[in-house]
Amino acid sequence: MLIKRLKLLLKLFIFFITQSFLWADAPYSYSYTPKFVYENQLFPVTVLIKYYNTKNSPNFKFDSMALLQPIVSKPVKTINKDSAFFTFYFKAPQNVQSTTIPSLTIWNLNNSYTLNAIKIPVKKLQHNKTNKNFSNLLASNLRITSTKVDNYDENHNLVTLSLEAAEANLENMHIPNVIDDGIENLKRSGAEVTANYYFIIPSKIKHITFSYYNTIKNRFINKKISLLNQKSSLDNSNLAPKEIDFDKIKKYFLITITVIFLIAYLLSRDFIYIFAFIISAGFLIYIYLPKKTICVQEGAPLYILPTNNSNICLKIDEQIHTKLIHRYNHFNKIEYKNSISGWIKDEDLCKN
Repeated sequence: MLIKRLKLLLKLFIFFITQSFLWADAPYSYSYTPKFVYENQLFPVTVLIKYYNTKNSPNFKFDSMALLQPIVSKPVKTINKDSAFFTFYFKAPQNVQSTTIPSLTIWNLNNSYTLNAIKIPVKKLQHNKTNKNFSNLLASNLRITSTKVDNYDENHNLVTLSLEAAEANLENMHIPNVIDDGIENLKRSGAEVTANYYFIIPSKIKHITFSYYNTIKNRFINKKISLLNQKSSLDNSNLAPKEIDFDKIKKYFLITITVIFLIAYLLSRDFIYIFAFIISAGFLIYIYLPKKTICVQEGAPLYILPTNNSNICLKIDEQIHTKLIHRYNHFNKIEYKNSISGWIKDEDLCKN
């Protein structure tokens, strides 16, 4: 009886040893998974493929029933000699204690393999008074490539930041204490992401500071942005619904010299004055030509910013025809009742 038990234990021992060697030499495995992640963090998960053959590339399929899925289905590939690394990027959910990387099926012409699901703890990122300007942004790197400042109205500016980041949740970015903000033109390519971040701020503010959490350095990093000398190349008078005094002075000056040219022609009958009169009168006609009008549907939302996720300040209570102040992408700026200005989407214009 004892001999039979010893033989059984020996067989089990040999079986487990054999399986360990097989797993150690498995062609597919995870070479990197994080020990933990923060809420809303974009994090990488890397699959290692041994004996990689470029002529027999693998296919990947995560369990479609799982809640967590890669933000982009195509992985980033890196080849090192006869091995290949395929990196997928996931985004950690909020208000949970853990998340699960779903099981992954990998197959090619020769075989198939399944990597088991992996559970990862999710933590809340703690920030305090020293990081009161935290922008909800987590990234391994962040760069502000350009800053534009446009007049929004008499008391406010519209600021546009062009951003480049890596492993970043730019869609969640929000600088505290701005009046309204939004993200547009967000594009991802592997770990890299670009976007434009818009916000409205009182025009008296000359700089703004915010922080983001660097997931490589494991600390908050401050960004200070000067809003001086950052005026956009756009015609700012088109963005503001009211004329500035300097524009009025130019118009009055043009009217004055037009009248002077006319009087000079009538007194001297010199054709040079009538020629100058025609040119200045032409400029006057051009300036005072009515601006293009657009028709806005009843119930159309009036957005504070020309972004899809901007706040809505009100809804148009009846169909109106109004002057078009400015166009930006698929948004149209108008002035509504009580000098309220905002942006209307193309889709909310009258169809006929």
